[in-house]
Amino acid sequence: MQQLFSDYGKKGDILKASLNLFAEKGYDAVSVRDIAKVAGVSEAALYKHFKGKEEMALYIFKAIISDYTGRLRLIASRTEGAVVKLCRIVEITYDLYREYPSEIRFALLSQYYFWDLVEEELKPHFIMRKILEEGMETGEIPRQEVYFWLTVYTGLMLQPLNQYPYFYDVLPEFDALKEKICSLVRKLFT
Repeated sequence: MQQLFSDYGKKGDILKASLNLFAEKGYDAVSVRDIAKVAGVSEAALYKHFKGKEEMALYIFKAIISDYTGRLRLIASRTEGAVVKLCRIVEITYDLYREYPSEIRFALLSQYYFWDLVEEELKPHFIMRKILEEGMETGEIPRQEVYFWLTVYTGLMLQPLNQYPYFYDVLPEFDALKEKICSLVRKLFT
């Protein structure tokens, strides 16, 4: 995902600096001045590329969500059962977190700021919802209000990632944590 901004020159440097700062300190604690300093540009140069901090953050958020949703579409198109697909989503999400911790952490922390500003086709929960509906249709997943299942599933999958930076010392090693979450997903839907 970091390579999403590698061919952007100075704009890419600004985006990378923004992303790292947002992931480390949180959106509210970062100023345009902070971003310009870390990116090695003046504030005026930064404003040549972006109107401000919100535009930068939204740009990054959309790029991350777009990449993630594309990966989920590939999983959804497979001929496997719904629970297998849901476990594959857990696996890919955890693998992305390990490979791109700043990007995934930023997306997790920023979804509440930017969710309403993202086009519907980029929102990954629609793909998860479709998989859950398919599973209920085939009888693989017990019938339940789909948004209840979606909330429980995403909470089970994402909450450990949200908490990982704070509790990594008491949580299982990362691969074991990923497998434990997949195991819990299988139990949840049986």
